[in-house]
Amino acid sequence: MPRTQSINTRFRRIYRHLSGADLAVSENEDLTLEDLGLGGDSQQSRVDLVFGTYSHEGLERALRAYGLLQRVEERVGPLELRVRCEDPYRPRLVLWSRRFYVPVADVSLRKSIGAEVGLEDGLATAPLLYVDSLLLQNPARPFDWNRPPLPGQCHPGLSLSGQILDLLLLMARRIGAEALALIPSTFAAACVYERRFLFVDGAHHGRFLALKAAGQQRPRWLVAWAVELGCMRDAQGQPMPFMPTPMLSPLSRRLIHHFDAREWDDALQLHARQPLVLDEEALQQRFPWERMPPGPPPGRVAELLGYDPLAPVAAH
Repeated sequence: MPRTQSINTRFRRIYRHLSGADLAVSENEDLTLEDLGLGGDSQQSRVDLVFGTYSHEGLERALRAYGLLQRVEERVGPLELRVRCEDPYRPRLVLWSRRFYVPVADVSLRKSIGAEVGLEDGLATAPLLYVDSLLLQNPARPFDWNRPPLPGQCHPGLSLSGQILDLLLLMARRIGAEALALIPSTFAAACVYERRFLFVDGAHHGRFLALKAAGQQRPRWLVAWAVELGCMRDAQGQPMPFMPTPMLSPLSRRLIHHFDAREWDDALQLHARQPLVLDEEALQQRFPWERMPPGPPPGRVAELLGYDPLAPVAAH
């Protein structure tokens, strides 16, 4: 099984100090981390709590205990946590920027089971926390050639995806889920999730690794555009697209064993060895210059893309 990053040690320590009573409390009161270590998670499920566990105040208290709100505020200024949960088991959590009047983090969650992501037999009923959508963006920072836009991006990211995924994994553990599940919308998103997630299907994970290998020695953002624009080719010259399929970050031993299975690994190895190449000519023809930052790209990128500073602006 490919190695994935473990949950941040400091976060795991804070998780142990936050009890169910802390997370369900509704009154406004200032508590220190020492106060939060009340011990025991006997809080009974309530219909007004997210996943029967979190109040609005409890969510905000946890985000501050982990230091996440403070880190986001350092980047974009004052925030407001908005919790939308007409159905407490399908919540939408939004960090709203009071300065820019846009969400800087927006995540929709729900409970699910293994069958939805393709798990079979005994794993089909395994409880999962499913991420329906996840948006992370920093409207305070413009794109530049050191950080050009990725497919689907309106603003640069927050550079906090690892920490936010860790908190979602801890939430999954808190509510009794055996894994965090999602479907990456783009190859670029899968590259971010890869640090903590694996494709449920070994063949799909192998194809993903083959796409990454074909882009070696090139900037990751440029490879993301090559995949998005259909510029990856197999040995027969046919396009090799990225296929959005479920990924899991397992928490239970039996789900970890799913990725240790020989069948999964054999499929991964077979498809990861598939030789793919980046069609540079197609990338030059299709590259979305209109979405790029102003000014010339770095030398190596300019050469790869056939950039001509004397060409009409419309061509770039």
